[in-house]
Amino acid sequence: MTLFNLLKVRLYNFFTSPIGRYILRSLVHFVYVKTLEKYKKGKKKKFIVALTIDTESGYTNKDNSRVWQASRPDAYIGYYKGIENWRKLLNKYNAKATFFLCTNGFSAKGNDYNKVISQLKLLSKENHEIGLHTHPDSDLALQKCLKKKCNATSARFYNKGEIKKIILESQKLMRKHIGQKVSSFRWGNWALDTNAVKVLNEAGIKVDSSATPGIKGHIHGTMHYDWSKVNERYPWRLSLKNYQNTIHNNSKIMELPIATFNFMGLTLRADPVYSVLLKAAFDYYYKNAERSDKPFVFVVISHSIEGTHNDGTVTRVIKDTEDFIKHAKKFDDVEFMTMKEAYNKVK
Repeated sequence: MTLFNLLKVRLYNFFTSPIGRYILRSLVHFVYVKTLEKYKKGKKKKFIVALTIDTESGYTNKDNSRVWQASRPDAYIGYYKGIENWRKLLNKYNAKATFFLCTNGFSAKGNDYNKVISQLKLLSKENHEIGLHTHPDSDLALQKCLKKKCNATSARFYNKGEIKKIILESQKLMRKHIGQKVSSFRWGNWALDTNAVKVLNEAGIKVDSSATPGIKGHIHGTMHYDWSKVNERYPWRLSLKNYQNTIHNNSKIMELPIATFNFMGLTLRADPVYSVLLKAAFDYYYKNAERSDKPFVFVVISHSIEGTHNDGTVTRVIKDTEDFIKHAKKFDDVEFMTMKEAYNKVK
């Protein structure tokens, strides 16, 4: 484990401890959202919570360090026990969610493969949504179809023709293994670019949720992503000329951005890893987001691997998400929806 990752784990363990949570609760008044258009007087429409789970190989260690697909693409427990633990939580509270699926799960063999497919079928049966999630450099099933190894996650390292092959082969894998045509999409590591928008537009994708307004990362690496120029908090149609431009509205793809918020000089995603702060961000959006004409969509992100330890037991993230769901359900006008359902409400 790198020094940076070790520090992240220690900070996470501290701020999810009783004393850490107490400190965060004392600081929630520092949570706010830049450039959020404040609520106007008038009747409020629904406040939609769209829980999204990026579904990949991997798991969470008992010390809360993460084993990601990039290092263990064969750790399929992130698919079957990860999905199962999330399903049990969601179904307990009748909360629908979208599982953005990386097709690497289809490279599983034997009993692992059967367990992956079984969980995916249960998601569909229980009316959760399955979307598409791309991690070309760690997706063994996709690379087999492409007959080549991919060396990057970020779309910026591929030309339009290469991206088209990635998307079309991923769609074929989805149809072959689970018989589904997907309409929702998230590029791995939020690393969308303009060429990818063009390909997704041609491929018939209706909803994207790759945007993390105000955040960029891995700038000098193969997971490069950059949404630093985006300040929009409301849905927009993606641009075919510049993916960070929110006013062109010249594609058929609706962007439902992951909710981001500001705290003590940081810009953070709406993610249960931030425990107490996620509820504070929800409260800020709920109070201030404009929804006189249309519902507002509050998109939360997590990962299947953050729902399971290597032995299949539930994680701290599952428990913190349960606290968040119980908090959100206290409000009569809050409804949990899939991305497709949310899209149909705001399109």
